[in-house]
Amino acid sequence: MTGFILLAGRPALDLCNTHLCGHERLVETEDLARWFVAAGLTDQPPAISARELAAARRLRDDLRPALLGSDGPAVAAIAGDWLDHAPGRLCVEPGTLTPRFTPGDRTSGCLLVTAVLDALDLVRDMPGRVRECADPACPVIYLDTSRNRSRRWCSMEGCGARAKASAYYRRHRAGSG
Repeated sequence: MTGFILLAGRPALDLCNTHLCGHERLVETEDLARWFVAAGLTDQPPAISARELAAARRLRDDLRPALLGSDGPAVAAIAGDWLDHAPGRLCVEPGTLTPRFTPGDRTSGCLLVTAVLDALDLVRDMPGRVRECADPACPVIYLDTSRNRSRRWCSMEGCGARAKASAYYRRHRAGSG
């Protein structure tokens, strides 16, 4: 059990889901190191400084509203600022025209470039599809990949099943009373 919510399958969204309802999942530097491994961004937990942890939290806190609002210019500004400070090289894959970052070092700043580039992909290629779960007690954000853009729950197995069971119970209780 990692303690992280990794429902989204997207590094930018999974990063945003590390702080929900006042519950901080990146409390210690070791938490961020564990998140990198859990999110599949590295095989070995890197050493993280307190400054790097604070920067990762700021990135997360800036990305969440920008992604929920499909605010391309805001995500571009966040990405530009992040890339200015991440040692490495950004290049483009010729066949797919996809940007790829080659880190100059194995730092948290370099590892988080994956989340930054993912955020750019989300606002460019899927605007309006980053949503917050419809369950008022669940602020998880996810990518709505449904054909008609009607997905309401972060997961059908969790929040969706509870909502449907509750609605069924209310209907049947009202019918018998």
